[in-house]
Amino acid sequence: MVPTKDLVRTRLQRYHTNNDDMYRDHPLGTAAVLVPLLYKDGALHVLLTVRSREVRSHKGEVCFPGGKTDPEDKDSIHTALREAEEEIKLHPEDVDVLSQTVPVPARDGILVTPVVGFIPDTFQPTPNNEVADVFTMPLENFLLSQGHSSRDITWKGNSAQVHYFQYKEKDKTYITFGLTAHIAMIVAAQIYERTPEFDPNNSIALYIENLRDARSRTFSNSSKM
Repeated sequence: MVPTKDLVRTRLQRYHTNNDDMYRDHPLGTAAVLVPLLYKDGALHVLLTVRSREVRSHKGEVCFPGGKTDPEDKDSIHTALREAEEEIKLHPEDVDVLSQTVPVPARDGILVTPVVGFIPDTFQPTPNNEVADVFTMPLENFLLSQGHSSRDITWKGNSAQVHYFQYKEKDKTYITFGLTAHIAMIVAAQIYERTPEFDPNNSIALYIENLRDARSRTFSNSSKM
């Protein structure tokens, strides 16, 4: 069953947090990403971008619109909406913000806060030079075994599991992995209230907590690259 907007809002609000001040002075910095939701072809989709070859890091990788916190940003929602407008011309007033959740560390240790919101189903992105491509995929795919793979890595002495999700749209194949996949898995689990087929667990709350803890143990003490 495709969750309605009201149901999505209700389920996400259970995980909403508003504690930006706790992390503002994080020594490695903070950032925020927007997880844009919309309905397409009768399914709940999430919008993703592909970074261009002009950016300094993560060239060609799939990610959410977002970036580092500016001193003028009043909170993580402000950061996420500002970056989305800069990257794909998504106007802040067109975003129905549903929740923001506990930040998770990126590989360089920066704390990234996911902000989830509905965008118009008819939205047509206008990418800037940081974005090479924009696409949508069903959010539920981040809970399915089909298209999923994973591998174990070691990062500065800590072991971690990296998830990969392959999605084909027309003549293009996109692979979402790393932090972006991690955040999408958390949001999908919150909305659909179930754990992935490839990682079953009796408790959805415990599954989400384990996802966050595993990432924090691996990357929270990283030094800037």
